[in-house]
Amino acid sequence: MSRREVKSIVIIGGGTAGWLTAGILASRLRTRVLQKELTITLCESPNIPTVGVGEGTWPTMPSTLSSMGISETEFIRECDVSFKQGSKFVNWGSDKQQNYYYHPFEVPIGSLEGLLPEYWIHNTNQGSLSQLFTTQEQLCEHNIAPKAITHAEYAKAANYGYHLNAGKFAGFLQKHCVNKLGVQHVLSEVTDVNLSVSGDIQSVVLSEKGELSGDLFVDCTGFQSLLLGQTLGVKFKSVKHLLFADTALATQVQYPTANHAIKPYTQSTAQEAGWIWDIGLPSRRGVGHVFSSKYTDLTSAQDKLLKYIQETGGDDKSLEIRKINFEAGHREKFWHKNCVAVGLSAGFLEPLEASALVLVELSAMMIADQLPPTHGVMHIAQQRFNRTFHYRWGGLLIS
Repeated sequence: MSRREVKSIVIIGGGTAGWLTAGILASRLRTRVLQKELTITLCESPNIPTVGVGEGTWPTMPSTLSSMGISETEFIRECDVSFKQGSKFVNWGSDKQQNYYYHPFEVPIGSLEGLLPEYWIHNTNQGSLSQLFTTQEQLCEHNIAPKAITHAEYAKAANYGYHLNAGKFAGFLQKHCVNKLGVQHVLSEVTDVNLSVSGDIQSVVLSEKGELSGDLFVDCTGFQSLLLGQTLGVKFKSVKHLLFADTALATQVQYPTANHAIKPYTQSTAQEAGWIWDIGLPSRRGVGHVFSSKYTDLTSAQDKLLKYIQETGGDDKSLEIRKINFEAGHREKFWHKNCVAVGLSAGFLEPLEASALVLVELSAMMIADQLPPTHGVMHIAQQRFNRTFHYRWGGLLIS
């Protein structure tokens, strides 16, 4: 059993996943970083753009940012942030009297007593669950924020997450991690990966700066999964037989007026072969059509997107529409040898819920909590991590 200490963490890949992971690790392991017992280095390519369409979070994000020492005021100002109080699903059901329902972030009144589900099942004629047992549907329907300007940072009247500009968020996190949390930043392409005799990752070869070695490597390289998938050969487990969507068309829509209302929720409108998301930021809307290419063609999908934009008061002229291909699924293992995947390199299901970012949060927290002291006991952390995240990915599939 190797007694070599784990003294360095190397994160390969930036973007939201990489920098959020770096920030969570550095803040939770701050004492060891400050005492020079542990180094955290993030290496990213200066030439690879991020996917940049994940603009919604779960209500876990405020406490995550607070624990990292981030000012909520600065975050809101610099990342085009608006509040998210849940998701509104339009035309997903068969009830003609009400063609939408909410998944609010507020815990329903009486839910802890355990009687709420039985009562509601026998009284559905009185209204939806969110209407009867939370205030958030009314807050959302009237475009009211979950907190007032007089509330302290991270204080609230109702539970909330955020809508944000993903590109600006990554840059904001980068500055905070480097300037406040002691994360080392390397800009370079990874051209090769060196393995040790035991099969662990020993170092990555950089295009301009030699080799970068580490004890634990975090793969945040996105869909390509450079370390866990390509180098260590951990296979991808497809779930496309359960989730049929495989394509997204994403664009940005300007508001018709400067003081237009900002929706404090993510709206998901069902379509014949998918759905359209609509996320309101202070400066624009992020809108996209997620669909299955097996059941519709690209032209029809784009026509539906443009029609939706027009019907919701947006200008459908001169839009830049990005096409994103993906396959729903995840790696068979998330931690193998001395490498753990976080973000898209671990897997991706669908952009309906903000599950991608919360999995980044949870992954980074567990890495910090379970960080092995030596290489000899790393397999214990690996087993715990894989068991936990197989459960979590499985839960997302059936939820």
